[in-house]
Formats: sequence, C-alpha cells, structure tokens
Amino acid sequence: MIYFSNVEEAIAQSIAKFKFTQHDNMQNERDMSIDYYTYNNTEKYISDFFGGSLQREIPLYTTNLTKRLINRISLVYKDAPERIVEMDDYVNLTCDKNADMKRFERLHNLIGTVALCVKWDGHEFKYVPIIDFEPILNPDNPLEVLGIIYPVPMTTGSAYQSQEEEYIYWDAEQHFRFNAMGKRISINDKDINPYGILPFIFAQPNHQIDEFWNEGSTDISTANQQIDIAFTMLQHHIRSAGGQYVIEGMVDTSRIELGLNKVVVLDQGVMNNVSSQTNITDIMEGIKFQLQNVAQNHHLSFDFGVSGNKSGVALKIDNLELLEAREDDVEKFRKLEKQIYEIERVIAEVEGVARLPEDFAIDFKEVEFPDMDAEREEWDWKFQHGIADVADYLMTKDPDKFPTREDAEKHLGERRLSANSVKKIGDTENNMFAERDINAER
Repeated sequence: MIYFSNVEEAIAQSIAKFKFTQHDNMQNERDMSIDYYTYNNTEKYISDFFGGSLQREIPLYTTNLTKRLINRISLVYKDAPERIVEMDDYVNLTCDKNADMKRFERLHNLIGTVALCVKWDGHEFKYVPIIDFEPILNPDNPLEVLGIIYPVPMTTGSAYQSQEEEYIYWDAEQHFRFNAMGKRISINDKDINPYGILPFIFAQPNHQIDEFWNEGSTDISTANQQIDIAFTMLQHHIRSAGGQYVIEGMVDTSRIELGLNKVVVLDQGVMNNVSSQTNITDIMEGIKFQLQNVAQNHHLSFDFGVSGNKSGVALKIDNLELLEAREDDVEKFRKLEKQIYEIERVIAEVEGVARLPEDFAIDFKEVEFPDMDAEREEWDWKFQHGIADVADYLMTKDPDKFPTREDAEKHLGERRLSANSVKKIGDTENNMFAERDINAER
C-alpha cells in the first residue's frame, strides 16, 4: 500500500521530480555513460574543449573504451547459468532470459541502480530494463520500493515525432498510464493491478549502504572522455610535428604556397620553421596511465602485451581481485534471480499459462581461463586411462553442434568414411600424389 494521502499526490510529486531531474547531474552522467557504452555521438562530450580552427584542421578522436571495460567486468552471465526448475516447459517460457540478463548485468554495472520489469507478451516472458524512473519508497524504510513511475518510451530520431509525454504507474494494487497533466489513462478495468505484486526487481551495486540511488561505473565513461581529449591532442601534435612556418619581412602572402613538392621563393623576407618540441611519447604514456588506473579501480589488469602469452594459472592470479568481486556479484544476482522467479510464478498463474513449481535453484558457471597446455595434458590423461574418448571431447568443446553422444559418433563415423575414401584414391596408380620412383621414370 502506498503511504500517500492519495495516488494523485504521488503522481504530482513524481511529475515535478521528472521535470526537475531532466537536467540533473546524476541523470546526465547516466546518459553520458550509456552514450559511451553504445558509442553514440561521443564527440559532443569533448567538442567544447577544442574551439577555434582546431576542429577544421583535425577530426576529433574518440575511442570505444567503455564497452570493452564494462563487458570485461561483467562475468556473472559470461556463460549461461543453469536454472533448475522441475518443469520441462520453463525453458520455452524464458527463451531470451540468458541474453536479457547478460545485457541487464552490463547495464547495471555501467549506470548503477536500475530496475527490471518482468512482462508476459502472450508467448513468453520478457525482461525489460527501466533506466529512467521514479521510485515510490516506504517512509519507514527508504530502501523498500512500494511503487514505480516511469515515462513511456517515445519514438526518437524522427523529425515528425509528436507524441505526448505519458507515464506508467505501478504498485501492488494499481496499474495505469497518465499524461503530463496527471490525467489517468486506463490500461486495466478499474486500474487494478491483476498480479497483486510489483512486477519489478531493483539491482543495486554492492557498495549500497543507505541510499536508494547509487552510481555504477561512471568513472569509466569519465576516463573515456579524458582519453578522447588526450588522443585528440596527440593527433594535433602529430599533425604539427613538421613545425610552423614563420616569415620575417615584407612578403605578398597571396603568392606563398606550401607543400611537399613545392619550392618557396621569397623576394623579401626570411622563412623559418618553428617546432613545438612536444614529446609525443610522454603523451602516449599518460594515456596508458589513465587506462591502467581506471582498469585497476575495477580489478582489471592491463600490461599492454608486455608479458606476452600467459598460462591460465598466471591469468587467474592476475585477475584474482576480479574473481573475488565476481563472487559478490554472483550472490547478488542469485537473490535477484529468485525474486524474478517469484514474479514469474505469479504472472504465469494469473495469465493462465502454467503453475510453476515452488522450488528454484540456479547454478552460475565458473570462469575459466584458457590454458592450452594444461587442457591438452588433461585430455591425454583421460584418453590413456579410458575415462573419455573423442566423442566426449567433441561434446565438451562444441555442445551446440554435438548435444548427444549419438551426434558426436555420427560425425566421427562420417569422418572415418571420408578418410578411407581419400586413402583409396591415394592408393590408385594414376593419383598425382602417389609415391613414385622418380629415377625409374627417368
């Protein structure tokens, strides 16, 4: 139940907050992080730092650093987890869940506090992240969400977009739309929430203490901005490495042409070349330092290939902090997955889809680092002791192509037939690859 004198009061306050926070620093930072992750027109974040004629001389240099770092620290759904539900149809009801949760984890690590709406589309469950929203919090517990208001997504990128601003309201009892004036637009009969629960979960960073809103990895997008500035400055210094020509004396400038294949002839005056003496190597080292610093803040190791190829054990040691941070994330998402499942159970029953069993468990896959030598030794040992054969190897390395032993053995049988056919052709007298006595032919 909402602790307001009425829902209209909550709506009025939320509309005021939405209009006020459109230019709020937090929302601007979240938008900037998303732009850097999607690599969407990031030039606008550094263009003000390069005024005058500089942008006519060199293009702004931008990099897609944010996406790479966010994807590297998002390891919970790197490999699809196994959800243990005693129901065969559950997989068909949640076809896109692994892909949606992988995207949700990355978005959560990027911007911090984010909501996830569990929806039924008539065929399967959908999991929709909500970035821009206003929570209605319990006054007695400022971390408990009693309701949520968020804007209806609008068509973007079109000059003909003329949609009116509308918002969606949810709590455990009511569900409806309303416009910017607070006028209700009914979705269900009597604006009743048919599920009787709030079909949302709210992901919070591990550093949450006593605030609902918490930042994610805004330092990564800020570092991306700083590195883009440094790279653009580096391009300017490379461009000006040839120095600046200066002419002393009375000269008709309309007659002066500069170029690699041109000779300059001066009637009066002296031409000199002034170099800035900029150390480009120092700038590059500064960029590396910025990258290493932000990476280390998120438990990532960067050596820029100096150490060469490393074994799986060495990689695991280098990323020990990252693996420890992942353990905390696994526990967080284990709780969120259980909350999602409870919402799915309610929705499935109300929609008449199925009665999902009460018991639910999830097994998140461990992160493995590649170690070809150790892997080869392991399989050789298994082959020698009869623990595994080639079919087991195929099923392990490519479970999508060889989901069963029959598939693997069928493939091996086809390969043997093909090899025998090639051998028979090779044994024929007229085969160009057959062994011959060259001396005898001479």
